[in-house]
Amino acid sequence: MRNDPGSPHDPSISDLASRLRAAEEAIRARDDFIAVAAHELRSPMNALALQVAVLEHMADKTGGPVADEVRRLRRTLERYVRRATVLLDVTRINAGELKLACRPVDVRELVDTVVATHAGEAAFHGCRLDARVDGRITGHWDTHMVEQILDNLVNNAIKYGGGHPVEVSAVRHGDEVRLQVTDHGPGIDEQQRAKIFEKFERVVSTSAYQSGFGLGLWIVGRMVAAHHGRVDVQAGPQGGTVFGVTLPVDAEAAISKDSP
Repeated sequence: MRNDPGSPHDPSISDLASRLRAAEEAIRARDDFIAVAAHELRSPMNALALQVAVLEHMADKTGGPVADEVRRLRRTLERYVRRATVLLDVTRINAGELKLACRPVDVRELVDTVVATHAGEAAFHGCRLDARVDGRITGHWDTHMVEQILDNLVNNAIKYGGGHPVEVSAVRHGDEVRLQVTDHGPGIDEQQRAKIFEKFERVVSTSAYQSGFGLGLWIVGRMVAAHHGRVDVQAGPQGGTVFGVTLPVDAEAAISKDSP
């Protein structure tokens, strides 16, 4: 008996299902490989970063060209560590494993940490990096994710800000906290802003800085969504770009409230 086209026993449908299963297995194998590779890359680089930090401390006592070269080495190493972290985050997102591990987060401490981390990079680009936190704010969030969110936004602002000042601010409005990163660079046109949080989109495609995966803002969007927050990008009132992240003060409570 000949099978009717479109029936479950149709050879063409069976072949398509087989191909889909093979594709899904290939994607899982790819993600597993990326996760392992990223972990294996990041672990020795973290150890190396500690050794470079010691060298930098020693070199700072003498100053001169050696100190400058060690600082340059540290910045290069930090970029590679961030790339390995991006690969791990992408793997977790693709696998649907972006789960929150919430605990109290001191927002002033968070902002100070991110600003201090990027101080050397900002100086290298001739950029002044300012921070302002209104009062004492504590959020109940996943510390790693929120630090990664702010880190990506500050990194982009410095990279694409053209050496102009960058401001990082935080303020609480009721049951929400607004984190904001403002640069005074060339800005981003409206068409780019509409798709900037898509995967593989760069902040400024015509920039001289073309390194990176074009994944940072996509990851930001996914991590903000995991906290049931919102992220937006606007033109600055006097030029440049303003990235804003609004998070519920208690992410776990917000998620539980919205769960069916």
